[in-house]
Amino acid sequence: MVRYLIFMSYIGTRYRGAAKQINNHNLMDFDSIQGALEIALRTAFFPVSKIRPMVELSSRTDAGVHAFCNTAQVELEHPQGLIYDVKYITGKLNLWFARCGHEIRIISIRPITHEFNVRWSAKSRTYLYRFAIAKDYEEHQMPIAEVGRSWRVRSASSIDVEAIKEATKLFMGKKNFSSFSPKNRTNRNINYVKELMELTVKPAVPLTLDDPRSEMFDFWQITVRSRSFVYNQVRRMVGALIGLGSGKIIEKDITTMLQVPSYLNWDDRISIAPPFGLYLKTVEYDEEELARCTIEQEQKKIE
Repeated sequence: MVRYLIFMSYIGTRYRGAAKQINNHNLMDFDSIQGALEIALRTAFFPVSKIRPMVELSSRTDAGVHAFCNTAQVELEHPQGLIYDVKYITGKLNLWFARCGHEIRIISIRPITHEFNVRWSAKSRTYLYRFAIAKDYEEHQMPIAEVGRSWRVRSASSIDVEAIKEATKLFMGKKNFSSFSPKNRTNRNINYVKELMELTVKPAVPLTLDDPRSEMFDFWQITVRSRSFVYNQVRRMVGALIGLGSGKIIEKDITTMLQVPSYLNWDDRISIAPPFGLYLKTVEYDEEELARCTIEQEQKKIE
């Protein structure tokens, strides 16, 4: 059994999340990224393998969230005990996704040793959130390319972007983000203490420059990086920053949620940022460790 590291991108609009929603491994789940990838792998490789491909994700993005680059791992058995040609696997999977109408694309694949784990070997994860502010408050129609890709922020008063930038410092360092995640309804113990490595607010460019409607909006992106995040954390952080910029809350309200961490202390005046503006930008690994754990393909078999 050879382990393969998969780099992939996707548009999350139609999916219920990256992780499978069905616990029964014998049932197929077309509505998640993990499930769709497992089905594609089983279709391509299960007929020649006695072991069903089981996918493990590095990052479990929420329903509707997109990814420029997420990672996964899977163990595949070659009938002759060889290493599959990664270009062959990539082409096979992308062809299946295209034929089935899935908005998932495999960027690259590499065979790795079992000491490398797609989730626990990750050094950090970087998310990007896109939002748009209309130059004229009465303007309602977003550029068509931005629909389902950016959050159109509306406020009775102007959005104070400088105040948003200043408030990012409140989240930096090691904090307890219990207030920025819903009640834990699982049996797992969750560590809500996370340390942000980066949180910035910068101007962004429209997805389509040729659409004249793009000139009617100012586009911004919030970039946040940490080793890991709790459920809903990024979208609630963005919502809190936008709430502050629009005058719904002040810095003290954010400080209170961080200093008195509890799901009960989430400020209901804040609108949680919708998922469609959020992108998993990249999952970072130690380059030396990844190089050391990569298996050189001396033997390849296309079919």
